Amino acid sequence: MTKSLRPVTRETSAIVRDKGPRPVIVTVVGGVLELRAKGLRSTETLDLAWCYAAAVRQRLQLQKAERAKARRRR
Repeated sequence: MTKSLRPVTRETSAIVRDKGPRPVIVTVVGGVLELRAKGLRSTETLDLAWCYAAAVRQRLQLQKAERAKARRRR
């Protein structure tokens, strides 16, 4: 896998409502994600390690809820 040494910017298919419907622009710079609505200058910055940890927490909560639902059905 190639390491991200240079900033890589892509327009996504995700649409947000920020002064009208706009696609999201994502820039990966090292270990950081920069998100902004297309045509706007304000950016939101996320640490990739934090994103990964949040995704794992969300998956575990979903699995826990599914197990509890299965127990209630018995």
